[in-house]
Amino acid sequence: MNYAQLLMRMPHELKSRLEAETVYAPWLGQGASLGQLWTDPVVMETVCNRLGRSERTVLEAIVRRIGCEPFDDVELERAAAGPLSGAEVKMGLAGLLRRGIVFSFLKTWGEHLYLMPEDGFACWQTVLFPDLPSELGEAPGSAGLSPVPAFPGEPNLAHDLFHSLVFAAEQGLKLTKNGTLHKKLLQKLSERVRLREEALEPLSLKYAYADTYSPKIALVLDMLLRLRLIVSEDVELKLGVEAVDLFLDQPLAAQMRRLYGVWKVLSLPASAWLQHAVLLLERVNGGTWITAEQLLERLEAFGLLSGALEGGERAERTRYLLRLWLEPLAALGFLEQSSDPICGPGAYRWTFSLGLRDEPAGEDEAEDGGFMVQPDFDILVPPDVAGKVRWELCCLANLVTRDQVSVYKLSKESVKRALENGRTAAEICDFLQRHALYGVPDHVRLSIGQWAKPYGKTVFTQALLLRCGDDETARTVAKLPAASPYVKEMLNGRDFLIAAEDAKPLTVVLEKAGFMPGLPAIPAAQAGTEGEMSASRFPKLSAEQTASMKNLLSVEPMDKGLIYSRNSVAFLRLQTRLPEASDVYPSLQDIPPTWLRDYRNYHLSTRKEIVEKAIEMRSVLQIRKNGTDFRIVPRKVQETRGTWCLTGLGLSGGAQDETSEVRWLAEEWQEMRLILPGINDKY
Repeated sequence: MNYAQLLMRMPHELKSRLEAETVYAPWLGQGASLGQLWTDPVVMETVCNRLGRSERTVLEAIVRRIGCEPFDDVELERAAAGPLSGAEVKMGLAGLLRRGIVFSFLKTWGEHLYLMPEDGFACWQTVLFPDLPSELGEAPGSAGLSPVPAFPGEPNLAHDLFHSLVFAAEQGLKLTKNGTLHKKLLQKLSERVRLREEALEPLSLKYAYADTYSPKIALVLDMLLRLRLIVSEDVELKLGVEAVDLFLDQPLAAQMRRLYGVWKVLSLPASAWLQHAVLLLERVNGGTWITAEQLLERLEAFGLLSGALEGGERAERTRYLLRLWLEPLAALGFLEQSSDPICGPGAYRWTFSLGLRDEPAGEDEAEDGGFMVQPDFDILVPPDVAGKVRWELCCLANLVTRDQVSVYKLSKESVKRALENGRTAAEICDFLQRHALYGVPDHVRLSIGQWAKPYGKTVFTQALLLRCGDDETARTVAKLPAASPYVKEMLNGRDFLIAAEDAKPLTVVLEKAGFMPGLPAIPAAQAGTEGEMSASRFPKLSAEQTASMKNLLSVEPMDKGLIYSRNSVAFLRLQTRLPEASDVYPSLQDIPPTWLRDYRNYHLSTRKEIVEKAIEMRSVLQIRKNGTDFRIVPRKVQETRGTWCLTGLGLSGGAQDETSEVRWLAEEWQEMRLILPGINDKY
């Protein structure tokens, strides 16, 4: 889950409280939004510098050991184990919640579950580890390597989605009573999708209709549904024409960036170290070649792995990184795997520029190329031909070869298909002329005209027959003024020919006139006119984006796909109340004020009470022993030899990270006081 999705669900009350944080005031005053601030490394670095000790420690624990997976209080304390007490962990978390760095959700029985959004996690890796990607990988052009291909070929998820959309336009996507595609359609669709099935197997994707759909089909349908490229209506999956128009208007690299964002939501690994590897890979852009081993070495250097890796564990983690991320990305066309013997077969690089937030497409991503119309009616289509042009080609020509340079074939049957879908011979020739690099051969243009000439001279139309019981009834109906717009033609003395879509309004007219016509069951296919039916099969795409379509650029992918969410947070209720100190210390009013205020030498019995209260509240003690101040996180009190002793974790002097276990008898220290983080720790 990212910040955009959270903001869509966020109540106004919570948003107002988050905007009231003083640290955000300068940027909000300049017109920035919370979503922009939370993912801006410059802003977050400023926020980081203003965090307290416990807040900073908890933040680093989440980033290092949890990542963007949901966690509860127990998991957080385990991740932040060390110099912080339980109360300090809670107060540190409360500070992050008040700044919108972490969010709280309520489970069924009131338990809390916490989450750092995915884009927030990426931002914090940049803030906390700015030098992580330095000196990593092999630059393009070195060691004889070529730069990133501008138009990557197969395999490619964007190409698979395009040809799946073409299939939907050609064949339709009818569903069975169980809500799945018919077997014949499913088999034909599988032939259009070139994704290697075995690359998805290690991911163990969980999705609906797993007994019917293979993983690659489930992934393609899921992407189409989430991006609204197809929508479910009754017993059919239909094209979302506006979304298709927008998607195909984007360059291939922009399409791949959007698809990668959806893929990352579906399959991001749960382990924090793997998530760091994913983000590190994203930070190494520009065609740089990198290996799994290099990624692991860099993570290890910054302490983002659990200790130093031995030989066996290093090999195992390398295998995980390859099977769970790098190899699937290569199978989907997001990464290219090196075949260069110098670089090594285990090196990968991005096939497109990941770009920056809200960054427009670069000039090298532009797709303004043309195709070549051959004398033998073949059309050669290079990779720089825009998606909308390819869409129109699929309507009027048959795909022969799908490759870097694809081949389409014009024929009488393909031209007929285009005519049936609302195109004219003149429009077909004009389209070919506009996009053909070397023009259209005269005999090709002539053949298109000849093939199209007979079209429309004979037309099948859908109609209904209104039959009257006798001649008098027929004459009465013919004289009804309200019926005249619907009665097209009288066939004989008693029968009228009407259009199928006019049946219902004519029924209303006849009922008002005192008749009781019986309305027949009209098949769904008859509900529209011929032109409407044709347009719904292979719709024309606009030459320019409309304002409503431009708005789709900011629309987040839908949650309703086939693949199940990796976690349940999306289905939980967002906690609107931000934590206060009273939530951490419910018995604060029972503590004597002097325990918090005075740094003094107490009686042994009072010392024991203070220590036990600190353990109960999972708080901290400040103890002075032989002139040295110690910060102690008490763990337990033990009776021993007529007295008692304190066991806990201690820090001495100004050290912040060097901890040691202490075991002191009650008489071994002099002065002390109880510290409640967030209450009196700044005294």
